[in-house]
Formats: sequence, structure tokens, C-alpha cells
Amino acid sequence: MKRWKLLTFIALLVINVVIIGYAYQTSHYQSSGAHAGFPIAKDAEQIEKTEGLTIYSWDKAEADGDIPLSYRLIIWQRGWEQTSKQGPTRFYEKGDYQIMLTSLRGEISLHDVPESEGQ
Repeated sequence: MKRWKLLTFIALLVINVVIIGYAYQTSHYQSSGAHAGFPIAKDAEQIEKTEGLTIYSWDKAEADGDIPLSYRLIIWQRGWEQTSKQGPTRFYEKGDYQIMLTSLRGEISLHDVPESEGQ
């Protein structure tokens, strides 16, 4: 009987830690105003915006196109699928909408992919 209580306690503790960790991570990202609601970090600062392109200053962006695992998980959780990667650029798709996310040191950019362009 004591063993089941201990196992139940540990299971509930692990579940709570996972839920709190997930909530904490998702609270750091918001939907971008443009780009079909593609998620962007709340601490990313918009530095330039033109039609179809938004550039953000973000200290977690790496020069080789790498982005944190937590960001990749949020992108996936919000329904975006990575279709390819070319250098520092990752291509994502959700329904008929395509976007390019380019990561350079300290900066990321979101660029809409016109329907006529493929990858």
C-alpha cells in the first residue's frame, strides 16, 4: 500500500513538472502579427519590417541557422512543419502557407514564401 502511494506521488510530481515546464516555455512565445501567426519569441525585438519580411533582434539566434530546441518545439506544437533547411534558413509550411526562417547571430528573420516559388 505504501509503495503505491509513493509511486502515485512520484507520478503526479513528474506530471506537474512537465506541465509547468511546458507552460513556462510556451509563455515565452507569441504569434507574430504577420506571417500567418508564426510563433516568435516575446523577447525578440522587431528591428525592420517590409511587406513579407520581418527582422528581429534575438540573442538566442545562432549564426549557423540553429535555433533553440524549445523554439523548434513551439513551432511544431503550433502546427508548422519544417520542410527543408538550406544553410541558415529553415522552410516551414502550415496548410498552403510557407515561410522562411533565417537565423544569423543575434538576429532572425521571417520571410513569406510566395506561392509561385517552391523550395
